[in-house]
Amino acid sequence: MASADFVDARLELFLFQKDLDAWQRDLARLAPGTDASIGGDRGLSLVFHMHEDRSLSVTVDDPDRLTAMLWIQPQETWVQEHHQRLEHLRETWPSEVVETAPMAYEWSPSRKR
Repeated sequence: MASADFVDARLELFLFQKDLDAWQRDLARLAPGTDASIGGDRGLSLVFHMHEDRSLSVTVDDPDRLTAMLWIQPQETWVQEHHQRLEHLRETWPSEVVETAPMAYEWSPSRKR
């Protein structure tokens, strides 16, 4: 969710394991002059671009409705906090869900009902 005086945007995106993997790689490599992004291949996207002063341009893009760019100066620990949130998400991801083919998910045969 991105909020500013002039916009309140929520990016609702269904995530797959490959999205989380790519987001983790992007965050680990984020440095001045580079981007970290999630989504995009399915229309919606969130992009962080780091500048030399370590400020961020944050772009929320929904091609059908809205594109908004915010410029922020995050706390020094924001990348570590994102990594912690990502780990928490991975811990709570339903272990009963398995990828049976690229981009195909279903309940595990060993799932207890």
